Amino acid sequence: MNPLFKPWIKDWKEGWFGAALLLLLTTGWLLVVGTIFVHSAADGPEGGFPGPYSSSHMKKILVGLGGMLALSFIPSKYLERFSGVFFWGTIGLLALLLLWKWAQGGVVRWIRIGGFGMQPSELAKISTVLLVAHLLRSGERLGQWSSLFKVLAVAGLPFLMIAAQPDLGTALILAPTVAAMIWVGGIDGRKFVILVFAAVLIVGSCGWPLLTGYQQDRLRSYMGIGEVAQESEGGYQVAQSIIAIGSGGPTGRGLHLGSHHDLGYLPEDHNDFIFSVIGEEWGLVGTISVILAFLVLVLTMLGVAWNCRDPFGRLVAVGLATQIGIQATINQAVTVGLLPVTGMPLPLISYGGTSIVVTLMGIGIVISVARKPVEVIHPDGLQRGVSDVIHRSIRAPMNRHEGSSR
Repeated sequence: MNPLFKPWIKDWKEGWFGAALLLLLTTGWLLVVGTIFVHSAADGPEGGFPGPYSSSHMKKILVGLGGMLALSFIPSKYLERFSGVFFWGTIGLLALLLLWKWAQGGVVRWIRIGGFGMQPSELAKISTVLLVAHLLRSGERLGQWSSLFKVLAVAGLPFLMIAAQPDLGTALILAPTVAAMIWVGGIDGRKFVILVFAAVLIVGSCGWPLLTGYQQDRLRSYMGIGEVAQESEGGYQVAQSIIAIGSGGPTGRGLHLGSHHDLGYLPEDHNDFIFSVIGEEWGLVGTISVILAFLVLVLTMLGVAWNCRDPFGRLVAVGLATQIGIQATINQAVTVGLLPVTGMPLPLISYGGTSIVVTLMGIGIVISVARKPVEVIHPDGLQRGVSDVIHRSIRAPMNRHEGSSR
């Protein structure tokens, strides 16, 4: 073997056991479940497997898996180096959508060229995590309000642009993501409480007038206020979703035997409400298996952050784990009426294009961090070393003297 390729081959083989393998297995299980129920909900058993929807779904999974594997080979230091370019590129795409919305009106969320479609807001979720992680790499920056406001401004830009499409559900995912990253970055507890209080105050006082008409109707429906309570704007969907999940019982009606969604009572059964189809056909056993899989996936990603010595890799793993965990929790809570309808897909399971590809790419980034958890980035340059510490607090320590003097 050529000596030039020997180190690369050795590096390619390393790091696939442990957290990386668990991430691959859990992701694979969720993808299998998603393919089964996209076929059941959208295609049905009549035409055999795969049908048009499940075939399209699997093609997008293959694209996502290719992106996941490619990113799992790229060291996090290279991802950090290009984080700014990636972020501003997605901001440019979001700006193009807003210009198109200004010219045409209506709801504009996709860029479509021929048969190809892309949702830039999904890319913005990853690019925001990468750039915020780069800005927070040195926990000492959080001791200064000016540096903290810079981070918030960077995160707030895609939030406002996505909310203006309007796509408030996707935009809201960024809030807990950035909050978790700031906390892990080592912010002083008092500053964090002040930021949370200020955010709640601003949203509570200014949020309602900024919502569109249908968004206000969804909240009224959720709270049971007005004529839209159980007639439209999500009330009907949630009611039918609860019926479908309840009819499944402990073990479900059986695959392709979910009559409630087959008869058309449950809208968006292959997308936002696919968890209801799982509940009807696989019952409590099926829904618990999905919930446990997401729990294992998120906790494994947090475990990667726990073991990572590189501050950038640690923050990226926390941010992406928060995104997937929050999105899965919100989707499942909506299907049982615990939250208002947001139009948010279930990660790795719902039928979709950009969403499933970007989620797999995010998992690929965390796998890259998991494969090289001891690669340390120093402020004075990129160096590689091995830490003697096996475990450490996931939250970066804050310099007490510096934090209290600013």
